[in-house]
Amino acid sequence: MVSKDAPKNVPQGETKFTFVTDGVESAIEQAKRAAGNQNVYVVGGANVAQQCIKAGLLDEMRIHTAHWLLGEGIRLFDHLGTQSTELDRTKVVDSPGVTHLIFRVVK
Repeated sequence: MVSKDAPKNVPQGETKFTFVTDGVESAIEQAKRAAGNQNVYVVGGANVAQQCIKAGLLDEMRIHTAHWLLGEGIRLFDHLGTQSTELDRTKVVDSPGVTHLIFRVVK
């Protein structure tokens, strides 16, 4: 889990958590090692997504768009700088409450 600060008390259970405070690149590298260099899936908000895009760490992007708008928050595509990222749409799944968009990142 990418975090500015690791909590002092982490609830104990079946799920293991590793808090990474030295950046998204380190978090992805640690996740790859833990997964035996298999696919790593990053789930997070706009800030983590922006860091992954800027660092060139994404191979695929999945965006799930609910059919209502919230008033505030961090915009997914803000703060990406001037370098463009080309996406190739590979799949669109529409349902009554959400649309799923899947893109391959062109490298």
